[in-house]
Amino acid sequence: MDGYLAARAGRDRARGLGGRQIRRRSLVDGSIAAVAIGGAGLLAGSLTATFGRDKTVKPRQTAAPTPAPAGPVVSVAVSAVPVGGSAQVKDPATGDAVYMVQPTAGQYCAFSSVCTHSGCAVDAPKNGQMYCPCHGSKFDAATGAVINGPATKPLPKYAVTKEGDKLNLGPLQA
Repeated sequence: MDGYLAARAGRDRARGLGGRQIRRRSLVDGSIAAVAIGGAGLLAGSLTATFGRDKTVKPRQTAAPTPAPAGPVVSVAVSAVPVGGSAQVKDPATGDAVYMVQPTAGQYCAFSSVCTHSGCAVDAPKNGQMYCPCHGSKFDAATGAVINGPATKPLPKYAVTKEGDKLNLGPLQA
């Protein structure tokens, strides 16, 4: 690039242009070249990201996760889920965090921690709500319903069964 600009300046001097005009033209030519090189770099990066992806990797599912297959039972002690509080467990099918909650005394349910807007992890229930720190969506901790968006779908809900002093995570509900 420097060689091109030096040769161009030499040609401009031979044509009788003054130093100020040559510097201005070199600045303009250099700027155009820098923008073109930068744009080519961005284009190459974009094409690499688009066409260089491993086709066998599936994108993360942000809608409803698949139901948990029959397998290991995930359970937590009833005492670990206070009224208005929650306990975090993992969905054995996806490995995603699930919040088991007790919104009112004796009422137990569980919700996926994966936000339905963009797949971010929502925070544990607090003050009856679950908050997504990525884009600000809020969900009702008793129903999983959207309180405010940008999310438009409720959090996926799991069945919870109580057996003695244990709460068992059930399958994903439709």
